[in-house]
Amino acid sequence: MLTNEEFRLFRNLIYEESGIYLKETRKDFLEHRLARRLEATGISSPYWYYKLVKEQKKSELLILLDILTVNETSFFRNGPQIDLFKNSLLPSIVKNKAQGPQKRLRIWSAGCSTGEEPYTIAMVIREALPELQQWDVKIFASDLSMTVLKAASAGEYNAEKVHATVDDHYLHRYFDKTGDRYTVKNDVRKMVVFDYHNLKNENGLAGLDAVFCRNVMIYFDADAQARLVQKFYDSLNPGGYLLLGHAESLHGLGTRFEFVYDNKGAAYKKPEGVRV
Repeated sequence: MLTNEEFRLFRNLIYEESGIYLKETRKDFLEHRLARRLEATGISSPYWYYKLVKEQKKSELLILLDILTVNETSFFRNGPQIDLFKNSLLPSIVKNKAQGPQKRLRIWSAGCSTGEEPYTIAMVIREALPELQQWDVKIFASDLSMTVLKAASAGEYNAEKVHATVDDHYLHRYFDKTGDRYTVKNDVRKMVVFDYHNLKNENGLAGLDAVFCRNVMIYFDADAQARLVQKFYDSLNPGGYLLLGHAESLHGLGTRFEFVYDNKGAAYKKPEGVRV
């Protein structure tokens, strides 16, 4: 049984280390997730496990943050937003870049989970850029969970998950089928660079054309959200785009982003003509 005091200890620690804020209503969720780790470590109480995490931050803290991760995602999630990116945002970025000295695209999938989002972005780009070989394209995909990053790097998914949201065109063109499993083709996987990253910390990414951070900010409080959005703003090129989850917005955060909306798809644009 997780006491209220123990809950507050864990909540403060998790917030300090990751920016994730657990509301009081998440006490049962935390208790359930901690029970798994108590059993695995043989520790009898949440308090003594808390002491272990404090003493072994580099190892046990990563495990704690990993087990708190909720990995609900899918290919082509939030279809209207993906359509907005494919039909409007990406062509705008490509048009501006094609006129410059470097044909380079840099996109960040922040909170990439098991990889469906960055692979979707890669497939959409391959569809939109018939002369892809002339472009330098990199999709940086990061997450707080080492477990999901391992799965994402493998790029292998069960048939039920793939068939649920991937149409036949993409299925036949970008996946290899073995038994009841589908693996993302190597040409697509090579476009994505997976790496561990805690969004509370800096990662050095800059000069980005788009940032996808969907269904992540809902776990942060207003102060942490504001800091994160500022990081995204600073990392984007002028004219670059930030794409959030359908239940997330920048309302009330006082940012300089411009709202973009078309056919139920929404994004935020860093104004052009501003300093990077």
